[in-house]
Amino acid sequence: MKLKTLCLNSLPKCLPLKGIMLFFLLFLVGVIVPFPKIAKQPQVPTAFSVTEHYARFVPTITSFALPLAKRDIVGLVQIIHVSIATTIATHALKWGLNNVVLFGRRLGERPNGSSKNMPSGHSSMVACALGFLVRRYGWVWLWFLPLAFMTMGARIFYNAHTIGALIAGFSVGILCVLFLTSRFK
Repeated sequence: MKLKTLCLNSLPKCLPLKGIMLFFLLFLVGVIVPFPKIAKQPQVPTAFSVTEHYARFVPTITSFALPLAKRDIVGLVQIIHVSIATTIATHALKWGLNNVVLFGRRLGERPNGSSKNMPSGHSSMVACALGFLVRRYGWVWLWFLPLAFMTMGARIFYNAHTIGALIAGFSVGILCVLFLTSRFK
């Protein structure tokens, strides 16, 4: 199958509009709601440290390995498209929202004082991998959901993101999946 045909065939035939609306609203909640800042923690629990440095990669690796194991070429093309789209969307929003001020707070300001807080890249990529596995291969892959929450929790413990940035990042990853992934047949 030619690459152009393969890419066109990988696009979903219909979009889950309710899911898209839900996660778009969740994105807006993450951006608009002024969640409280969480004080820097004196010590990061081991579970969050292991998640930050190692475990958070498991869904991403699985999202690429499973289409290969199933010989699902369309799924492989879809996870590549979703990963690229999530990366582009996340970084475009980080740059675009960096200097936006809402309710007296700059969206791009991280709890540690650095910039490009909104949305969280870690959160968007773990959501991209988790969402792809669930949408393409079924609900059984929701067992990675606690790992997604651990990834987001680690970003709070490392004082790297606000709660809103994590919610917005998760939503960006899922939205990319909803636009670019179909179910495995």
